[in-house]
Amino acid sequence: MEQDIKFRMISEDGFGSLKKLFPGDEKAWEKYRAQCISRLAAHEMDIYAMETEAGVIGELTVNYISHELQSETIPSRRVYLAAFRLEKDCQGKGLGQKLFVHVLKSMEAKGYTEFTIGVEDDNEIAKHIYFKYGFVEPIDHGDGDEFDPTEYTLYLRKGRNDG
Repeated sequence: MEQDIKFRMISEDGFGSLKKLFPGDEKAWEKYRAQCISRLAAHEMDIYAMETEAGVIGELTVNYISHELQSETIPSRRVYLAAFRLEKDCQGKGLGQKLFVHVLKSMEAKGYTEFTIGVEDDNEIAKHIYFKYGFVEPIDHGDGDEFDPTEYTLYLRKGRNDG
């Protein structure tokens, strides 16, 4: 039987609930937390969480302003999806795709028509899922950031495509 799943936006006060999903040490977490809270306060990003009765099991960040590649975002038109994380024991069950679709539909309801996502070239599982949802046009290449310095290809999705 599938668990009851709920989606919610993470506020500055609720940011700590994401710690168990963050793949870093305490010092990196505190720096990441401070950066995200600053960006949340400036309305540069939103964080969507997926929860069960056990708590947060997944997250997906929507960036309205890019601090890495200018091609990631265009005000009022294009957002960059990042920090897509799901608890290990929840992976491979379609739960991440539910969060992904929820966020895409939420952004489309707000008027956004273009979406970008960065994918490591050797991550075939992620590429398969993102391609299924229309992220098929490579438009740029990034080097990551201090929290995830992995190189990635930036893929663009235009218009609606619910898989």
